[in-house]
Amino acid sequence: MAGTFELIAPPHAPFHADGSLNLSVVERQAEHFAATCIDGVFVSGTTGESLSLTVQERLDLAKRWIDVCRETDIDVIVQVGHNCVEDARQMAEHAQSNGADAVATMAPSFLKPASVDDLINCCIPVAQAAGDLPFYLYDIPVMTDVRLSMPEFLTKAKDQIPNLKGLKFTNPDLVQLQECLHIGDEGSGHGEFEILFGCDEFMLAGVMFGCPGAVGSTYNFAASHYRAMIESFECGDLAAARVGQHEAVRMIRTLQKYSFLPAAKSVMSFLGIDCGPVRAPLSNLSKAEKSLLKAELQTLPAFTGVDLELAASC
Repeated sequence: MAGTFELIAPPHAPFHADGSLNLSVVERQAEHFAATCIDGVFVSGTTGESLSLTVQERLDLAKRWIDVCRETDIDVIVQVGHNCVEDARQMAEHAQSNGADAVATMAPSFLKPASVDDLINCCIPVAQAAGDLPFYLYDIPVMTDVRLSMPEFLTKAKDQIPNLKGLKFTNPDLVQLQECLHIGDEGSGHGEFEILFGCDEFMLAGVMFGCPGAVGSTYNFAASHYRAMIESFECGDLAAARVGQHEAVRMIRTLQKYSFLPAAKSVMSFLGIDCGPVRAPLSNLSKAEKSLLKAELQTLPAFTGVDLELAASC
């Protein structure tokens, strides 16, 4: 591992120009992650456009990541959440049988669980299908609109889901974050669950509160910036750490101006890793927009020393 705080990248789903899945890119993505000291991948998350993929595509993509990372130090967490719990269960079983390191699931987001108990009932068959693999709930209320108490979920679910490891907590509620981190601490100062923080805009808060790691879209291409920020914090240079976090916000705001996910996917092409277009209902950036984005990013400290060469395919 590159450090005590783990950085986990949610890789973009790679597509051909016609929008079909392009599994040949996964090896290049993994090489890039290894070179930038990424500890793990969170496959088929929001960044990976998971709910825009068919179940078969998700199975194929998960297996490809597992196979490519098998001889590396990169852990593979497969996100299997689906509006159909049976589909999620089948994807969890597939991840377990093919050698994933962990499984995660988000809540159904069309017909939603109305209570923590309902959410647990959705998770139980998925976690069971994962066998003895660590199981995480992916809490991302801004996307699912499922806004339930995560401390209550962990407290109730731990006796019903034996392999419950923790959360991917993409939630700006820092009070809940602290409560989740201290469940079962019994005075030790740290709890029994692993809470992976998912908000790049204030990842430093997760470091400070004691999260063991984070999952974030911008770690795909800016991991070194976050590593430097974490190192500043651990060395006691809080001023430098705060500046680093603010510069991450500037980077994210720039991407948001062009539509975050299409812009983030474009950045990968600037680095020579062409993950292809985004799928509908998202819209791809025009060639002019990509040129403007590249020019803006090159003025930001988060990209100092990074060679952003606009790929010929753009």
